[in-house]
Amino acid sequence: MKIAMIGSRGIGSNYGGIERVLDELCPRLATLGHEVDVFSRPNAPAVSQARLRAIPVPAFGGKHFENISRSGLATLRAIGRYDVVHFHATGPGLLSFATKLAGQKSVVTIHALDQNREKWGLAARTILKTAERCVVACADEITVVSESLRRYLRERHDRRTIHIPNGLPHKIRQAPGELLRRHGLTPGKYVLFASRLTPEKGCHDLIAAFLALDTDVKLAIAGGVGPADYLARLREMAPPEKVVFLGHLAQAELGEAFSNASVFVLPSYIEGMSMALLEAIAYRVPVLVSDIDANALVVGKSGLTFRTGDVVDLTGRLRQVIEAPASGLLDKADILPDWDDIAAIYHRLYVALTRPSRAIGAVSVE
Repeated sequence: MKIAMIGSRGIGSNYGGIERVLDELCPRLATLGHEVDVFSRPNAPAVSQARLRAIPVPAFGGKHFENISRSGLATLRAIGRYDVVHFHATGPGLLSFATKLAGQKSVVTIHALDQNREKWGLAARTILKTAERCVVACADEITVVSESLRRYLRERHDRRTIHIPNGLPHKIRQAPGELLRRHGLTPGKYVLFASRLTPEKGCHDLIAAFLALDTDVKLAIAGGVGPADYLARLREMAPPEKVVFLGHLAQAELGEAFSNASVFVLPSYIEGMSMALLEAIAYRVPVLVSDIDANALVVGKSGLTFRTGDVVDLTGRLRQVIEAPASGLLDKADILPDWDDIAAIYHRLYVALTRPSRAIGAVSVE
């Protein structure tokens, strides 16, 4: 079966959550026998695996239109050439109207409620809300990565969706190396934040809470992508003797950062199902997360959470987990589905979608 993946910057880029999802999912789909084409930035890394290709597509209109313009051009190239076109995120999902008009099967995966992100202005939010209505009306199937997203689409649009969470990656802990030496970090003596540096990820709350502590551990912030004014704000808040900015890390360096952290903190206001949180769990690092549904449902009742946006509560919880790291250690690595499981579920979805009699409900993860 030929599958087109549209809506990412390409596999191997480690840019954000969707790219990391496709890094895990697409090679496994190719191993299962599908021909998978990932429409990507022209400078995306090359792909060497059989049945898996990166298809370079240009973009235009500046950073705010990069993804939708590339997705639009990719959709034009995909029409009539694939058994299934799989769009990732609400914005690219807008283009499911084109596949519907062409009589081509489509899947849209909603990773988060993108219109709620603080970076978008009124015009962009309006477009994303329109895209959401279009997805609901035009996509053959919608998959969501969390139960909260499934409830939202059911209650808001009365649309049935399929819950397919992100999988738990296979990770092996790494010894301290060049990354820690370069930034003066001691294994087990730093708190780690790893995500895009955008306001809804809550890094500003974490810095404020961390600076209220009297501790000799450091705060390490991994991530180099975000609005320039927000990045400047974070750097103004953060004294260099206590807070270290690691920048955008390649996967090997990110593994070193996770493996040697004392605790991983995710103070986000909005998530679908955080790949960074799943990676921390896979590396068996203690975690502390905001209590939004998308985070709380991953860590479960035994997880350590704080009230979203409450810096005082975050400070107290940080102190607790720094003094007793085991309080944030989750035994979830043997419970959550891994990416082999998730790839098999998508395989069944694609097969069911392209058959005359479709038993889609059988693919859902409960």
